[in-house]
Amino acid sequence: MAKVWALARTTLREMLRERVFLVVVLIAVALLGLSFLLGALSFAEQQKILTDFGFLAIQVAALGVSLFSGSYLLSKEIEKQTCLLILSRPVSRDQFILGKLLGVLALNTLLIGALALLLCALLGLWKTPEVLGTYAVICLSLWFESAIILCLVICFSLIVRPVLALGAGVMVFLLGHWLGDLSFFAEKSKEALFIQAVQVFHWITPNFYRMNWKSFYFLENGIPTQNIVWMVAHMSGWALLLVLITNFFFRRKDIV
Repeated sequence: MAKVWALARTTLREMLRERVFLVVVLIAVALLGLSFLLGALSFAEQQKILTDFGFLAIQVAALGVSLFSGSYLLSKEIEKQTCLLILSRPVSRDQFILGKLLGVLALNTLLIGALALLLCALLGLWKTPEVLGTYAVICLSLWFESAIILCLVICFSLIVRPVLALGAGVMVFLLGHWLGDLSFFAEKSKEALFIQAVQVFHWITPNFYRMNWKSFYFLENGIPTQNIVWMVAHMSGWALLLVLITNFFFRRKDIV
């Protein structure tokens, strides 16, 4: 594991120097600032607006890092042949993939953590400590979401070009959030083919819609324990599956 952690630290340092990371942080801070200003305009809805926009800022920042970093993470290494220098040492391809993945995940963890602390301060949640647990769970759901998208995009980047991998990641993200609505329309339409297609999508797409908790309503009312357990199990299963598939493709990829 020492080799994996060394690769993860190197990847984290590289990502921190990327301009994409700076742009993502600026966008997130701008959204937080906008939410604070909008909340100040409507005192009655201040907490709700700040909460909803704040969680949106964290989601956009985390997804931005996952999509752009993940889509070019391996392709850049392969095109420049820099990965050969690492793989020529006693480092397996599986360790290389895991180290790179953990490096970007560490970056997302730092980013989500920093923005979550900032939003927590803006909301003044220390005055209502009973909601801190729910707040942490919502932030964890955003982290899991970004982690799954990162794994997906890295896997896609080994099969198609980085731009197509990025687009595929966006499509899976949207589809994962639309599955609930698609199920509703399928039941209303009573079309057998439509219903079967939606059922298939439920199995081959992460069910992001079931953990769409980034709102003031859930922060105020809490999240059932069984839903939290489902999130951890479902997202962990998807992450493990995608890492295994990525390793499978990377072992067979010609990088010379």
